[in-house]
Amino acid sequence: MNLQHYYFNVEEKDISLINDTPWDDPINGYKAIVANINGKEKVVSVAKKSYKLVRNQELIEPFLEEIDKLNVQWKVDHSHSFCLLNRMRLQITFPEIMVSDKESEIPLSVYLHNSYDQSESVRLFWGAIRSICSNGMIFGDVLGSLYARHTSGFSFDKLESQFNNVTDKICHVQNRVDVLRSASLDEDIMERVQKALGKRRLEEIIQTDSVPDISQWDLLNDITYFISHNEKKPKRARLQLAASKAFAL
Repeated sequence: MNLQHYYFNVEEKDISLINDTPWDDPINGYKAIVANINGKEKVVSVAKKSYKLVRNQELIEPFLEEIDKLNVQWKVDHSHSFCLLNRMRLQITFPEIMVSDKESEIPLSVYLHNSYDQSESVRLFWGAIRSICSNGMIFGDVLGSLYARHTSGFSFDKLESQFNNVTDKICHVQNRVDVLRSASLDEDIMERVQKALGKRRLEEIIQTDSVPDISQWDLLNDITYFISHNEKKPKRARLQLAASKAFAL
């Protein structure tokens, strides 16, 4: 996957209030985050001076270097990766590290997030991609995640130790999958899922206003299928995380 479109030029610039005087009034304490695309500048956001600009390239390249040091097979996965002017998500999948639900292999994935408009911090989530239908999942409760504010920087120094911890916990994910496969739905889980996804979206997924006669795992897969195939990529991460929390994954 060519990542050059993630590496567009972005800069910090002072901003001023334009008025009728011969000079502009500088706005103290704030700066503009400006993208330069094919020679055209576009203001992405206005941020406080304390905001630390973390460029995608500064994040992705050391991230991939650390991933490469793990000495395991990996690939950049386009299925849930995207890059906009204001934010991005990069998915790395490990095709040889997986759990199974007896219908499909589910390789481990890691999702790296960044934004230029403060819509989210630098984040890293562990999850998976269901190979039978490219359903994206997040295992945040079971495998953990990393966050960093744009005022304090971000480091991948502990990525290897976290990766080792994650691979040790794969059995916990498998156990949780097995529990969900055998657990039926009830009003409590349906209420949590409705709160997480919204009533209208849930009804569109299950096509009924009653509790479906399926397992919790089947419902989770119906949800992640819907998210992965009907929602635009920038919306998927939030919904995948919400579904994960609803099912304690």
